[in-house]
Amino acid sequence: MKKRLSVLVMLFAIAFSAVFFTDNVKAADNNSITKVEKLKVKKISDKEFDKKVKAGQASGKIKAGQVTSKKAFISEFQKNAVMRKKTFTIQCSSFNVVESNVYDYLDQIDSKKTSDDSDFLKGGILNLGWTGYVNSSGQAIIDCKMVYTEDASQIKKVNKQSKKILKKLKVSGMSDVAKVKVIHDYVVKLVTYDNTLKDHSAYGGLAASKHSTVCQGYALIMYKLLTDAGVPVHYVTGDAGGPHAWNIVKIKGKWYYLDATWDDPSDTTVYDYFLVGSKTLSKDHKTDKYYTSKYKIASSNLNWKSLIKKSKKKKDKKVKTTQTKKEIEEGKDSLARAEVIQMLNESLDEALNEDPEASDYEVQMYDLCKKIFGFIIEDLSDEAFNALLENDEMLSVYTDETLAYIEEYILNPMVSYMDSEEFSNDLMTALYEDFGEEELSGLSEEELDSILDAYAYEAFTELLYAQSEEYAQAIVDAMVDKLNSMV
Repeated sequence: MKKRLSVLVMLFAIAFSAVFFTDNVKAADNNSITKVEKLKVKKISDKEFDKKVKAGQASGKIKAGQVTSKKAFISEFQKNAVMRKKTFTIQCSSFNVVESNVYDYLDQIDSKKTSDDSDFLKGGILNLGWTGYVNSSGQAIIDCKMVYTEDASQIKKVNKQSKKILKKLKVSGMSDVAKVKVIHDYVVKLVTYDNTLKDHSAYGGLAASKHSTVCQGYALIMYKLLTDAGVPVHYVTGDAGGPHAWNIVKIKGKWYYLDATWDDPSDTTVYDYFLVGSKTLSKDHKTDKYYTSKYKIASSNLNWKSLIKKSKKKKDKKVKTTQTKKEIEEGKDSLARAEVIQMLNESLDEALNEDPEASDYEVQMYDLCKKIFGFIIEDLSDEAFNALLENDEMLSVYTDETLAYIEEYILNPMVSYMDSEEFSNDLMTALYEDFGEEELSGLSEEELDSILDAYAYEAFTELLYAQSEEYAQAIVDAMVDKLNSMV
């Protein structure tokens, strides 16, 4: 089987590279789950500065008083962001108090009265864009433009649902490990992965009727429910064949990994990433250094079954720790499919890395296409999945026809639009709506190009979401039907 898989990987990578290594797109900054833009600093005259301050105070964007320390700047930023304000302004006594790494500090402000801040806030930011205006005295105004996974009204619904779920699960009186087990199982059974890759929110998986989100949403849901249940937990990010999010949970004084997304195959619950140590997780996950340096993660897996069985708490005795024979077999099948998907992802990453000039546009397309090919593997019948590993004709259909669908329904319409005059007009319209003619005329050519690049990338991302929302699931369904019919 291993030999056959290596052949599949090689053919897949060749076919994929032939379609998606193009040079008609331009690079952006990064492709992480949360995009933190570089702080743009503009020196303006004292008269312009005072004008901005008065206008900001009149509109309510600037409150009375100025922040005078980095700690105060972080706190003011957090207060606005936790209320999910899309735009806000902070006036500073000196530009030196502006903390350019403010995003990294958001998880450190943790009120015991709410679970809306700290990790939930930090993980709930999709994009942080900001511009600083500085006068001759070094005073500063920082304009922030934010994109979140959900708005304030949706978070209220998430909180209401969290309380309802925890009451339903009767977690009060359970040990921490038992709480994690029942909450994990509930989330995995309730939530489905969003194949359109559009919904990153806890709201989409927990409170919306569709109960669907991507890994970011899964990790935020686990953080929300476990925090509300009183279990120490953090939201973490890293790479698992692409930007990914999961959790660490503290049990008996040690931190363990938990990846609810990867424990959620299409037809059963597995525990392959449930309270595991770094030795297990590092086989196919790479945690960002920010978290590995901050938290000491256990190297070995937690023997959670034994802890629950030996627990003296009455409610723990009712927590199921064994799986049926059918569940075990389904878990093995899911692992086999996960192995194929992981090998495909790794081969595509290698192909992408061989092109040093590959742009973030291409990386986004790669990520979308890896997901589509993976969803097909997950949804195939057992017979079709096993046949795919042995049948060259099926392999060709799988690679060639899927790529043809993606190219026809997602890639080509996007490239056509972005090469059109309509796209240029839409871009300039959006630019003038946000900045105004007077402000734009004062920018240098370099500054204007930088802003245009950012707006073009944002437009590309929105269009990619729209196209994938409309066609990704249809492509998966069509290919699954096609391959299933071949056996």
